[in-house]
Amino acid sequence: MANLIIAGGNRRERSKTLLQRLEGGAGRRWLVAVPCGLPHDMPDGIHGIGLNDLDGALDAVGRVRSGDTLAVESVDYWAMGASEPIPNPDNNPDVARWNAMAATAARKRARFRHAMQALPDGATVMMTASTLEAARRLLGAFPMGVSYVGCERVDLDRRTAFHPGMAA
Repeated sequence: MANLIIAGGNRRERSKTLLQRLEGGAGRRWLVAVPCGLPHDMPDGIHGIGLNDLDGALDAVGRVRSGDTLAVESVDYWAMGASEPIPNPDNNPDVARWNAMAATAARKRARFRHAMQALPDGATVMMTASTLEAARRLLGAFPMGVSYVGCERVDLDRRTAFHPGMAA
């Protein structure tokens, strides 16, 4: 089974397509949906890591073995660096505390990316991105253990798919 990048469409369309592909995945199946949360209709047999559980995501990557399938929501989120602005949704007045939490999250995302690079051979990786162009740029700048060109790429906006090795 080839690694996969799903891009385009809206977040819900990407998530639904990712989940459909994950259902047919091999071995133990993992869904890391930290930035957006787990779907309500998640099928049995898939281990899910939900909203804001960065420690759980790091733990899940460490449990992936050869033959397993790992699905990761939003390359865009995982590639955010420490300098990226992170919204303060609760308008938290304790800015120093909020900044410390944001810095901790950036370090955990970096550890997750490094753990992705150490996945065993034979593990299948599926991920979503806002666009194929963003996936190419972000995976080049922030490696996550898969090559952009080495993945099957599906663009939901253009209704096109590219096989591994095909230029877009």
